[in-house]
Amino acid sequence: MIIPTRWSLQMVRQFLCMSLCALVVVGARGGSKRPAGSVEFEQPTADVEPVSDVTVLNDADFTKYQDCDEILASGSYKEAGAYRIYLNQSEPIVVFCSFESGVASYGILVQKFGTVSFVQNFYNYERGFGNIAAGDGWLGLANIKALTDKGYNTLTVTMQDCNHNVKTIVYRHFSLGPASSRYTLYINSYASGNVLPDDFSFNNGMPFATIDAPDAHSCALSMRGGWWYNYCTYTLPTGRYYPQCGSYTPPGSMYDGLFYRDWYGFGYSLKYFSMTLSSF
Repeated sequence: MIIPTRWSLQMVRQFLCMSLCALVVVGARGGSKRPAGSVEFEQPTADVEPVSDVTVLNDADFTKYQDCDEILASGSYKEAGAYRIYLNQSEPIVVFCSFESGVASYGILVQKFGTVSFVQNFYNYERGFGNIAAGDGWLGLANIKALTDKGYNTLTVTMQDCNHNVKTIVYRHFSLGPASSRYTLYINSYASGNVLPDDFSFNNGMPFATIDAPDAHSCALSMRGGWWYNYCTYTLPTGRYYPQCGSYTPPGSMYDGLFYRDWYGFGYSLKYFSMTLSSF
């Protein structure tokens, strides 16, 4: 095995770890049989509508709210859910707003029930899919970038294991590059070192990759969900949802569940994963 000398120690560790994980999975599986209880989401889906079967809570309100903060300030809404906002654009978008402790935040990803496949093409990842308000969905790269450009740069990640233990981690800076860069990820200022080690910063500076717009090392083809892969990743919020939770055997050569390496490792799929943005 030849490892380029220009790689950082972190990249070497990732390469060796993911390679060993693949070998362990292949050896343990002895074939390509789909694991019992896994969701039948293997083939890429066709283009889908950005939001499906969602009740927009301000649908009958003709006020052109610019963001969730304006909705909260109006005093008319306190319930977390789907709202229509404009973000200084001519066309509105539907987002998931929550107002815990009087602070507006936006859901950008959630996997809770496994009702939506995250094996999607780049077009769908750019526009968004599923229904965040209902527990499974992705807001869309274009919409996420619009939020970060407006100053919503604090990322909060919440995870739950099979025993209902919850971990919440925070990054004080999260932003995306232009569409021409495939929405390059910029993430830093990890604020939760006492909760878990930082597994997201490994992907800093990487473009978004999907099954039809893969990364240079084909991680998106092996791990299926769209993500900012860096040969490959220490965490996968867009991974396959395994209803049985916990240890799993993936159908391919790479672990593809909802994992966070420094909590339970690659081979443990979490019960719940969410990502939200706020201004502070």
